[in-house]
Amino acid sequence: MNRNLLLALAAATLVAIALVMLLGDERGAPTVEAGPLLPGLAEQVNAIDAVDVVAPGGATTVRLRRDDARWQVAERDGYEADFRQVVDLLRTLAEAQRDEPRTDNPDWYGRLGVAETGDAEATGRRIDFPGTDLPSLIVGQVDPTDSGSYVRIAGESRAWLADRVIELAADPVSWLEPGIMDIPGEDLVAITVTHPDGETVVLEKPGEAGDWVLRDVPEGRSAGPAWKRDALANGIRGLNLDDVRRFDPPHPDDTVITELLTADGLRFSAHTWRDGDGDDATAWVHFTVADAGDAVPPPIEPVSDADDADTQGPAEEPPAQQASAERLANAVAVDGRLSPWAYAIPARRADDLAPRLDDLLEPVDEE
Repeated sequence: MNRNLLLALAAATLVAIALVMLLGDERGAPTVEAGPLLPGLAEQVNAIDAVDVVAPGGATTVRLRRDDARWQVAERDGYEADFRQVVDLLRTLAEAQRDEPRTDNPDWYGRLGVAETGDAEATGRRIDFPGTDLPSLIVGQVDPTDSGSYVRIAGESRAWLADRVIELAADPVSWLEPGIMDIPGEDLVAITVTHPDGETVVLEKPGEAGDWVLRDVPEGRSAGPAWKRDALANGIRGLNLDDVRRFDPPHPDDTVITELLTADGLRFSAHTWRDGDGDDATAWVHFTVADAGDAVPPPIEPVSDADDADTQGPAEEPPAQQASAERLANAVAVDGRLSPWAYAIPARRADDLAPRLDDLLEPVDEE
C-alpha cells in the first residue's frame, strides 16, 4: 500500500470520527432515551398564556401574551397576534418527539445552531414559557434532509434532532395578524379623495352592477381606463399590514384623506401619509369609521293597512330605526378596532388609495 493511499484513508477516518461525534451518539456512551420533546407541555398546552422568543445575542425580541381568547404582541403595544400561528407553534411543540440524539459536546453546538443564545456563535432562537415549570428550548438549524430541526433543552448537554421542523421567528412583525380589512369595491357606493392642496377626486357608482364614474372630468379631457378607477375602489380589499403602531395624533400635514362609503351606510376614512424620503419612505394609513346612513338612500318599507293596527300588539321599533341602530353599533365596533392603530402598508396600496385626478384621466395627446 503506497503512502498517498494511507494518507487518504487516514483523512477519511478522521472525517468519519468527526461526523459520529457531531451527529451521533458515541459508542460506549450511556443510552439516551427519546420521547416527547418538551415533557409536560401536551398536558398544559391549553393553559399556556405567555410565550417569549429570545434571539441570538440573548435579547427577548417577541413576547406573546394571551388575553382571554386572543394572543397579543407586546412589542407592538399589544396588537393582535396571528392566532393560528401561535396555536400551530404550541401544537407542534406539544406533539414533537426527540427523534435522534446528537452531540453533547458544547464545541459542536454552534454547528447545529443550539448554542446558548448569549454566546458569540449563537444562531438559534430560544423559546421560554413564563409562569410555568416548562423548560426553555433552543431551536437550531433545520436538518439537511428537512426531516426536522436540531434542538436542545436549555441547561441540558444533549442536542437532539426533533421529528419535525420547528419555525420560530424572532421578528415581532412576523407574529402579527396581517389582515386589516377586506371590503371589495362592489360593496361601496361612493369614494372621495381629498389632497392637502385641496384637489379632490370623486367616484360614484350609478347602480349595483354599474361601472365607477369619475366626476368633474376637465373640459377637453376624458376618463382613463376603468381598471384605474377599480384600483381605487378596491383600495381596502384584502388589505394587509407590513407593520403597526399606536396612532399618535394629529395626522401629518401631508395626509391624504380618502372617504369610502359602503352600501350599508358606513363611512371609512383612510388617512395616508409617508414617513421618510424616496425609496426608504414608509407608507402609513390610519382609519376612522362612522355611521353615514344619511348618505345612503334607505330601503322603501311596505306600509301595513290601517285596519290591522287595532289587532296588533304593542308597537315595535320601525325597521328603519332598527337598521340605524345596528349600523351605528357596527360603526362603533369597527372604529374601536381600527382607529387606535396606524398601519404600515405596501407603497402600491397607499398609491391606490390616494390618486390624483390626472392619474385617472386619459393622457394628453401631445399633438
